[in-house]
Amino acid sequence: MSYVDPRAGSMAAQIAGQSGEMDVVANRGLSAVRSIAAAHRLTGEYISKTYVVTVPSLEPSKVGPIDDRLIVADDKAAVSIEYGHLVRFKNSRRVKFVPGQHIMGQAVRAVG
Repeated sequence: MSYVDPRAGSMAAQIAGQSGEMDVVANRGLSAVRSIAAAHRLTGEYISKTYVVTVPSLEPSKVGPIDDRLIVADDKAAVSIEYGHLVRFKNSRRVKFVPGQHIMGQAVRAVG
């Protein structure tokens, strides 16, 4: 019979979180986001406000802190750009849906 330490998953995540390979993969994802966004850019503001940040994991750990990487789009219109939004015509009740560009979703599929 074999024994597996119940902390094994947390220990593996902690080791991975401290690995430089996590930064490499996160930067690959960031490059994909910027490349996809470049095809849609009007001002370049969205691209200039994308970056990678290291944050503590949301999952509780049995062995100590675990680092995760996030690719952040800090543009004020990031949600509208990703998922779409409504545009109201001036002096009218008429609205039009502008579809999202799904930049982050495309980047995940491209890198994945």
